[in-house]
Amino acid sequence: MAEESRAGFSEQFEKRMKAIQGQWDAQRKAMADLIEQQWNAQKKAFEDLLEQQRNPQIAEWWDAQRKAVADLADQQRKAVADIVERQKKAIEDLFRRKPE
Repeated sequence: MAEESRAGFSEQFEKRMKAIQGQWDAQRKAMADLIEQQWNAQKKAFEDLLEQQRNPQIAEWWDAQRKAVADLADQQRKAVADIVERQKKAIEDLFRRKPE
């Protein structure tokens, strides 16, 4: 009976570990996608800056670009914090569950 109990616990543990790995993989992909989006947005902002240097309203445009980059950085910080918080909650939930 103890052997069956160990086998059941082992099976549940393996399922939970696979679930955590799936969450990690999904979050890693989300992070990679977010970083790529941020990179593309910053690259476009820089390209736009180079184009706008020909414009006499550079200071006004630069302020708008600086704000846009700051907003993107803020979005990225919030997204990372959200991912970390979700992962923390998933791990806490995993250890709060009682073996069935």
